[in-house]
This record gives sequence, C-alpha cells and structure tokens, in this order.
Amino acid sequence: MHRAVFLDRDGVINEMVPGGDGPDSPRSLSEFRLIGGAASAIKRFNELGLPVVVVSNQPGIAKGKLSAEDLEAMTAIMRLKVSEEFGVIDGLYYCLHHPQAVVVDYRVDCDCRKPRAGLLTMAAREMSLTLGGSYMVGDQLRDMTAGKSVGCTTLFVTTGAPSHQPGEADYVCNDLADAARLIAELEEASLAVY
Repeated sequence: MHRAVFLDRDGVINEMVPGGDGPDSPRSLSEFRLIGGAASAIKRFNELGLPVVVVSNQPGIAKGKLSAEDLEAMTAIMRLKVSEEFGVIDGLYYCLHHPQAVVVDYRVDCDCRKPRAGLLTMAAREMSLTLGGSYMVGDQLRDMTAGKSVGCTTLFVTTGAPSHQPGEADYVCNDLADAARLIAELEEASLAVY
C-alpha cells in the first residue's frame, strides 16, 4: 500500500476563470490554463515516489455549463501539459453530481462530492493506496474536510478564489509548487526519523 498526494483540480492545478458569482471552473478548453509551476510540482511528487491522484468536484455538466466532451478535452490537455514537464497523473477521479443539477441524471446527493471523502476512498480502494499519511492539497475548505476525515495531511493553496478559507488545514502554501517543496521537506524529515 502506497501513500499518495491527492490534488483538487480547479484553483490548484489550473487557473480559475471569472464567473457570475466570482471565480469559477473553466467552461471550455480555451479557458483552461495550468497554474505556473503546477506541472513541475507534479513531477516532484513523482520523484518522491508518491502517486498523484486528482480528486475533483466537477459539476459543470450537471449544471449545464459544459459538455462531457469539453471536460474530456480539458482532462486531456491537463495530462499533456503535465507530461511535457515529465510529470505523471497516476489517477483521476471526478464527482460529476450536484444536488441541484439541471441535468436530472446528475441530480444526486452522493458520497463522492467533497467535503465527503468518497473520491479519496474510491481511489484508495482501486489503486491500493493508504489514506493515513497521504496528502490532500486543495484550495477550499471542503478539500481540507475531506482529507482530514480520512487521515490525510492537508495543505491549502491560496491560488483559488480569494474568498476561500483554509479552515483547519495543517499547512497553508502559496501554490502547488510551494506545497511540493513542503511535502518534500516532510518526506525527508520522516525518513530522518527512521
């Protein structure tokens, strides 16, 4: 069983975009841009021997804001941009549901939508990962809540919306690159103990 780094997507790996109620997830491939240093941070996690797993609420299809093809295209470009920096995303888990979805098939009160931990527990089961001692990196309180509920060390990055709060995060970092530096330090410190 391996420990892992779980990453939220929007505001952590890629930039948020202007929306009607403030910053929002990209709605098209033209809006999808990686945050500077995110791809090399993922490569750093790979070098540390920690599987990288994206766990992200993606209710855009449910809300009628984008198509399944748009989401697939954004996922493909994310993987491509990360691979151009020689990084690898080992697993990807999206929650497509929303309790007030306009698309009836996605109108579900599910266990996978963060702050619930269903995405993390599913990834752990399917990828043979251990959650205790793993890391959850996100830009919202719900990411911290999901990670803490299963024993992850939580790192809040400030690259999301300015209104997002870290809550009881274990650490607050400027961005994913900063989180990668901190996780590398924590990993080195834990090796020194043994």
